[in-house]
Amino acid sequence: MTSKERVYNRLAGKAVDKIPNLNIVMGLAAKSASVNYREYASDYRKLVEGNLICAQKYGIDAVSSISDPMREASAFGAVIEMPENGVPFSPVPLLEQNVDLKILKITDPHESARTLDRIKAVELLRSKVLNDYPVIGWVEGVLAETADLRGVNSLMMDIADDASFLKDLMDTVFSQQCLFAKAQIDAGADFIGIGNAVASLIGPENYRIYAMEYDKRLTEYIHSAGAKVKLHICGNTTQIREMIRDNVRPDIFDIDWMVDFSSTIEMFKQSGVCVNGNMDPVGVMLQGDISSVKNAVLSCVNSCDDKTFISAGCEIPADTPDENLQEMNNLL
Repeated sequence: MTSKERVYNRLAGKAVDKIPNLNIVMGLAAKSASVNYREYASDYRKLVEGNLICAQKYGIDAVSSISDPMREASAFGAVIEMPENGVPFSPVPLLEQNVDLKILKITDPHESARTLDRIKAVELLRSKVLNDYPVIGWVEGVLAETADLRGVNSLMMDIADDASFLKDLMDTVFSQQCLFAKAQIDAGADFIGIGNAVASLIGPENYRIYAMEYDKRLTEYIHSAGAKVKLHICGNTTQIREMIRDNVRPDIFDIDWMVDFSSTIEMFKQSGVCVNGNMDPVGVMLQGDISSVKNAVLSCVNSCDDKTFISAGCEIPADTPDENLQEMNNLL
């Protein structure tokens, strides 16, 4: 059974030869390709090389274009710094001081170097893996991208003040995210991952008001364009799980390690949404020994139904011991 067959069978609740492994690798992929993180995040060929090595070495059942959250911000015109061994960031968010929406231009993702690099990563992954692995493209969730453009602190103040410009800003971001998702789907992505980490920081009522509808609309758009959705919200999403189940309805919902895995699986039964998770990537995968990895993985496995996927709750750290990753995969 190929990894792609395994993933799609699991989505449908059909028999698989092992539970699909959907670990997210970025720093580990850069290390596997023997490059620094700046090169990994700026050269799609190195990103592809690292993903292919990790998929084959650690039994990961998907390859991915994920690297950092600053590709769309760069396309909007933000200044991005690229540390040699750190994640790209915007030292001064584009709209932090001046919320002039006229400076935000919706553009063809092929016309910006950093978004084009991700599109090329998807194209190359598709050509390399053919139908052996699903290819995952990535976009920022609308709320997360708004935070990238405003800065998290400014966004929190906007929400507290119910700032009048937020809807117009988020509508612009939504249009850009649809274009970026579609470009990756056209390039060969089977899934689009939506990364929306800030959604776990604002509380359930604010998630309902400011984020839920955009997550829903972006998911629906991606589905209409022919791809599936993997929603990744880092942090504690316990209080927004039901809204995601009933309204957003991604194909896969990633559960971070601090969310109860068993009750989430039970909550999502019959919903059509598959749950993925959720070992602690640092406390267990990076810092744990073989015994603690085994206990954590088996705890997740024993909670699974026939549509559950397994991964660490968030990115696998670059220095995670090989033996821990191998042990995890051997238990699936």
